[in-house]
Amino acid sequence: MESDVQSQIVQFNRIFKRYDELYRKAARNFDMPELALWIVYAVRENPVCTQKDIVDLLLQPKQSIHSALKTLEKEGYVALEFAQNNRRNKYIHLTEKGIALAENTADKIVCAEKLAFLSLTDAERETVLRLFERLTSSLRKEMQKIKELEKSENEQKLFS
Repeated sequence: MESDVQSQIVQFNRIFKRYDELYRKAARNFDMPELALWIVYAVRENPVCTQKDIVDLLLQPKQSIHSALKTLEKEGYVALEFAQNNRRNKYIHLTEKGIALAENTADKIVCAEKLAFLSLTDAERETVLRLFERLTSSLRKEMQKIKELEKSENEQKLFS
């Protein structure tokens, strides 16, 4: 039983890595950094967003997002502007050049994703989403236990 579970975990991880690799290859095919592609994708899907929104959405370090945005801004693909009532948050907007980039990159990915999802039935899509969310939630809880155990063990080492 346990070896079956381990085999399934290995299989799942391989599938997940192949899925993730599709996006890396797409970025390479578009001759752009993967994070830049994800930012264009995110801004295209969320036209009114801040740098913090992108950090939260992409789950990437703030500095990495900042650096990628600065490059996109320098190349003329995005414009960053402060909110009128808040000088801490910058809104990200695609420029005309950025919209053209999105049409030739992120929009094509969105189209491919939609077609791939449409290859599944409504019930299959709902099942995939429900089960992946459940698995992610369970794994998050287990990882939190590891974190707490490590913290406890480190504290014990300090006081022994």
